[in-house]
Amino acid sequence: MRNHYLEGNYRKHKRLGVRLFALGYFTLLLTFFSPSPTLNTPKLKPIPAQAEELDYRAIARDMARQEYGWKDEQFSCLNKLWGKESAWNPEADNPISTAFGIAQMLREESKNPVIQIRNGLRYIEHRYKRPCAAWSFWLENRWY
Repeated sequence: MRNHYLEGNYRKHKRLGVRLFALGYFTLLLTFFSPSPTLNTPKLKPIPAQAEELDYRAIARDMARQEYGWKDEQFSCLNKLWGKESAWNPEADNPISTAFGIAQMLREESKNPVIQIRNGLRYIEHRYKRPCAAWSFWLENRWY
């Protein structure tokens, strides 16, 4: 006794398999015989460094507002301070000291930019009370 349902599914799957094989073979041929992709493809521009920096700045601005109540004037000072210290680079490393990261904290071990920002804000609040005071100190001493 024949099972027409199973035979129908088998035929349907067989046809699908043949189609998929043909599609794969056609794709392979196109890939192999097409000109080099580097000749036709326009070069992508690298992502500007500022794209990442803006994210870190936005995170720092939000943390400064939410956790310390600092307004835009204070963030402007913080932006200048950390711009001079690390250019907002979470991998900035000072070869002379153990300072590392966005805030250039001594003995900073975290490579996580959010943790670096949080530690830097906490340090500024503890030592200077606000970023503009830290920036003023930096202008006189070139460190904070």
